[in-house]
Amino acid sequence: MSAFIKSFYHKLFPARQLLIRQNGEVKHVILAPWLQVSAVVVVLIALAWLTISTLQIYSQTNKISDIEQSQLSKQQQWQLQKKQQQQQYEKQLAQLAVLEQKQALLQSMIDSLPESMSNPIDDAATIKNIETKELQDDFHEPLVDEKSPDSAQVSVQSVEQRITQLEAHYLQSFLQIEQQIELRHRDILTMLKGAGLDTALSRRLSGEVSETAQGGPLDLFDESKIPTEFLAIADKLLALNNLENLLSELPQTLPAANYYISSSFGLRKDPVNNRHAFHKGVDLAGWHKTEIFAPADGTVLRAGRNGGYGNFIELQHKNGFVTRFGHLNKIKVKKGQTVAKNDVIGLMGSTGRSTGTHLHYEVLLNDKHVNPVKITKALSRVR
Repeated sequence: MSAFIKSFYHKLFPARQLLIRQNGEVKHVILAPWLQVSAVVVVLIALAWLTISTLQIYSQTNKISDIEQSQLSKQQQWQLQKKQQQQQYEKQLAQLAVLEQKQALLQSMIDSLPESMSNPIDDAATIKNIETKELQDDFHEPLVDEKSPDSAQVSVQSVEQRITQLEAHYLQSFLQIEQQIELRHRDILTMLKGAGLDTALSRRLSGEVSETAQGGPLDLFDESKIPTEFLAIADKLLALNNLENLLSELPQTLPAANYYISSSFGLRKDPVNNRHAFHKGVDLAGWHKTEIFAPADGTVLRAGRNGGYGNFIELQHKNGFVTRFGHLNKIKVKKGQTVAKNDVIGLMGSTGRSTGTHLHYEVLLNDKHVNPVKITKALSRVR
């Protein structure tokens, strides 16, 4: 075997002469077999090193490319997640704006409720504890955290749950208010019609009664952010307040503090001639010089002597109402004077066609006499 190797070695690497010509001289160098083997080994080592280095560079290049691709993919995923969070954030901002408008409308409606409906919501105190501003501390501009993507999702879900709870609470509150408004509205309409005040009601609802002395800074709700059904409830409240204002303008009470009814409204026997007659008012008997009050805000149409009425006052009120006061001992107002409800306008007496100290009190609606006691009793049931 060794002889074969030696034979192969001498065959591949025989001693060689290398001729070198320089400056007209020829020199020769003998390349020994071992030198040739050394040169081949050096070349092979160099080729091996070059091949290994090339493979390593190629491998590193692939790794760098993979890393860059991974980073690009993560960047794209991050951008997508950030976009989704931004959209969710904007959606929550829009929901919060709607909730704020609902809160403002609900609080405004509660503040605008008439005294007869001071607490229509069972859990009204809870409203103050669920201010929508509390949500502003629970969400913010999207900040994507690659280490905890689930935490952001949990926060979003928490805010969504609270928004849903608030939506349900507002819905329940609005529905409670609507139910109470409709009940109160129905009671007032029934009372007005039962008391024969349909004409005053129809004039008020048709807008024939002009409103005066109104104004103030403009502070509108953003109706685009409030459901139409909630705005409809607000309109019902406005209609109810219109009716409540009508009630406050009516002659709700009899115009004396201490009295008894000595003669009722309607058919009676005349106290002077004892014949059947129609009594167009009600007689309130009391102490001499008992103070007589204005039953509602109004303007003095007449004040002075008036035949059988004796000393007489006539007041013009809103909504077509007129009140008359007869047999007064003394008149304390003048024609054209404006009086407020409960202002003293005169003193009880027995002037004119009278058999004793009392007040003859009449109420007219659109020039038609109505029973003052009936109106007073009807109004007392809805106050």
